Amino acid sequence: MGLDSVELLMRFEKEFKKDVPDEDAATLSTVGDVANWFFNNIVIHSPDKGVKQQILDKLQLALQTLTSKADFKENDVLRDFIPKENLKSFWRDLEFELKLKIPKLNPQDFTEERLKDIKILGITISRPKQAVLDMQFSRFSECIGAINYEKLVDFDTISSLFEITIATIAITHEQCGIAIDEIFVTSSFTNDLGID
Repeated sequence: MGLDSVELLMRFEKEFKKDVPDEDAATLSTVGDVANWFFNNIVIHSPDKGVKQQILDKLQLALQTLTSKADFKENDVLRDFIPKENLKSFWRDLEFELKLKIPKLNPQDFTEERLKDIKILGITISRPKQAVLDMQFSRFSECIGAINYEKLVDFDTISSLFEITIATIAITHEQCGIAIDEIFVTSSFTNDLGID
């Protein structure tokens, strides 16, 4: 483990108030591994506070207020429910209605054309950031949760894997400076996020 990964692990241990034994730490290679380890090793309170469902319900209500398209499923893509015209102002209105911070739009969100990977001698050296509007609602709710984790997660009364996951994503972001929308539960700390 490099210094960055040791510091990140120490931050997880501090926030979740639980030490990770060295033999377990060696097996935690992805964000999901960390979230699952803490889920299985800390006290989980009942009942589930339903943080993910609360975010999805707020999204449903906000979209009903702002558009006529509001009856989405978790695996539906945002782009199908967000008006293309006046996107910047709609995005501000959506954040206001939710009363939660949401991921910032990026250049990919303002075009139908998909940017391509930048390659040199056949090796990919840069990938364009995924459009926020191409996220499924389940992923969007995860990003909203991570951005707002301090408001949504009480570390003394954690009641779900979702709470641990959004906190793990947010802590990784804060500790390593990686954008929240680029951190997935499947992200390898070393290979995908470049943390040594």
